[in-house]
Amino acid sequence: MSSELENIKRENEFLKAEVERLKIQIQTDAYKIIFDSSPDIIIQLDNSYRILIIHIPDIPAERLDMLVGKNIFDVTPLYAHAKMLHALEEVVQQGKVVVYESEGETLGAYRYYENYLAPIKDEHDHILSTYFISREVTSQKLAEKVMLENERKLKTVYENSIQILTILDLERRFTWFNKNALDRSPAILGRALVMGERAETYIEESQRELFILNFNKAVQGEVITYPRVAYVNGQAIHLEYTLSPVTEQDKVVGVSLSGINVTKHKEYEDYLKRINLELVQQNEQLNQYSYIISHNLRGPIATLMGLVQIFEQEKNNSIQIEEVMKHIYKSAVNLDSIIKDLNTVISYDEQVTSLFSKIDIKEECEAIEFLLSTQIHHASAQIVHHFEKCPVVFSIKSYVHSILYNLISNAIKYKRNYILPVIHVSCYMENEKDVCIECSDNGLGIDMEKFGDKLFGFYKRFHSHVDGKGLGLHLVKKQVGLLGGRIEVQSVVNEGTTFKIILPA
Repeated sequence: MSSELENIKRENEFLKAEVERLKIQIQTDAYKIIFDSSPDIIIQLDNSYRILIIHIPDIPAERLDMLVGKNIFDVTPLYAHAKMLHALEEVVQQGKVVVYESEGETLGAYRYYENYLAPIKDEHDHILSTYFISREVTSQKLAEKVMLENERKLKTVYENSIQILTILDLERRFTWFNKNALDRSPAILGRALVMGERAETYIEESQRELFILNFNKAVQGEVITYPRVAYVNGQAIHLEYTLSPVTEQDKVVGVSLSGINVTKHKEYEDYLKRINLELVQQNEQLNQYSYIISHNLRGPIATLMGLVQIFEQEKNNSIQIEEVMKHIYKSAVNLDSIIKDLNTVISYDEQVTSLFSKIDIKEECEAIEFLLSTQIHHASAQIVHHFEKCPVVFSIKSYVHSILYNLISNAIKYKRNYILPVIHVSCYMENEKDVCIECSDNGLGIDMEKFGDKLFGFYKRFHSHVDGKGLGLHLVKKQVGLLGGRIEVQSVVNEGTTFKIILPA
């Protein structure tokens, strides 16, 4: 009886073992179907690390079948053994799922793998075998290395950039800044940048509202650029700031705040503006020179021509000839002085103020009266001086001469018939900062309501019975403007005109 029971017991154990084998076989067959379609290396190992199933993409089945039953450590590279053994022990002995990376020479090339190991258990939670997946990630790893290298290079570029570079989160807190931003922040912003601090705390209160407004525009996708001026050791540093959105997957996650020093560019821009202004002024001086030559010198030249005619008529009268020659010489000296002054103005290469000098108004008027002596004589004009209050002005001599010459000659030219012209020329302080040169006459006068807005126009004339080209008052207006002054006019028809030339004292 006991013998039969022993036989039945052995038979049951055999059947039980066979069932377990069949289960494993069924599982193995099922796994094999899945393995064969996978792009990964898939291996099933028993608890002694022998290969039950193996799948390697692109390796013929007959070659793989030769590996079945062999120990995994006998068919894998030596460099992989240490990590693999540690992982298998954790799976077989502790039932853990293990993930690890490996790399090395495999199948004739250097490769990277991501390995996944998991236990296969029965219904009693006994570990039957190990499921081993090895996925090649060489292309991803190489791409990551390239990306990391590019990031390293980019970071090096950013860190060593001459620009101030920072990144702010949506709360306007600093999350990154480069070395230049950190190094320059104490001088430009008053203190060093600190991670996590709000950017507006580094900006003066009067500018914070504008900064936050621009920041919000950047968060909405705009790129905002605006200038700022900082003072370092008393020297102005011109900066150009740019706020740009930082996006990830088409979503704004922060704002970059960059700044570049444009001081040299600004200085060059200012230099170009200054040069352009000087060219405009030089051109204006050339025009003035041309106008004066064509307009103001006609009278003195006419005087010289008249003196030459007298010389021809009186050449046998030695006493008269001597007097005429004195006047000719004096006229020539005055003309030479005017032309020298004009040449000084036209050839200046420094600031206009360097041309300013003290001018004796009485002396200048007497020189003009000599040049206009013929016209004064023919008109029986009387010129009265009032220079006691301010005998000297500080200005450009050639311009003051030209202004007085035009005003006095016009006062003579536009006299009333049968009324002897009386011209008053005076000079006095208008206020603490301005001096006034005033020229009044009793001549024809000008209808200010009709011609007031055209009085200083180019080639404008208001009395047709007198010869002229309409340049005189236009020239006066231009020269007064170049001297930094202004001109005021009061005039009544058939009573006279008063010109007030107000210049900086």
